[in-house]
Amino acid sequence: MRADLEKIAEPGKINGDPFDRYTIVHFTFGTILGAVGMPSWSASMISIGWELIESTLKDQFPELFPHASHDTAANALIDAGAMMAGWGAAKLLRRHLKNGKR
Repeated sequence: MRADLEKIAEPGKINGDPFDRYTIVHFTFGTILGAVGMPSWSASMISIGWELIESTLKDQFPELFPHASHDTAANALIDAGAMMAGWGAAKLLRRHLKNGKR
């Protein structure tokens, strides 16, 4: 649990709602990982790992983030899921394209 709850984004703000404009960024990054053939376990580790270290990075380097507030638990969960959904979509597309070339 975060020691400083005041840094958690409020509902209705970026990082405060389950879905925000950065959810599509996570999905897109997942599609890139899937498109290059990264295994699911690696993509999962990156997805979960990012969500785990993101708050620490926001505390130490807030200037690197357009919105340095901490994600709510729902937002972090949806972001990780969006990344894996993007990975899955790219994997399905790769499989479809591979099968279509035969």
